[in-house]
Amino acid sequence: MAYEGGSGNTFKNLWSPDLTTRAGALNAAQTASLALYIVAGASAFLLYASVGFDNLIALLGQAHPVLLLTLAQLALMLIAATMLRYGRGAILAIISAALYALGMVLNGNIINWVVGIIMFAAMVGGVRGALALSRGRGFSDDVIDTFA
Repeated sequence: MAYEGGSGNTFKNLWSPDLTTRAGALNAAQTASLALYIVAGASAFLLYASVGFDNLIALLGQAHPVLLLTLAQLALMLIAATMLRYGRGAILAIISAALYALGMVLNGNIINWVVGIIMFAAMVGGVRGALALSRGRGFSDDVIDTFA
């Protein structure tokens, strides 16, 4: 049997997961949930590390628009990740992934782009899994009574 592992196969599984079974679709959605949790946590940590707690509270009190948009994006990611954990929330995940991709392209360097592409691939695969679960039919593990 030939070797089928490697990073290329892993990336392909993130971008295009097995959606023929309910378990595969739910696994893809939960992988996207993990990716969104990681991105939101890292973004919150970087926000805290760059601004500091006292300045963060002061900017929040001044209703600084960039800070409010950043916090709204973090909240959206956390809500989408929680909903994807249960196979729901495809629309919120699409919005979160699009905002993440836009921010990655505009604010990143080459290392952020490499890591970001992997996270974005997991998000896209999870959105596809959540959409397949919301459709609710056509899985190979469904029992179909042909002659019932």
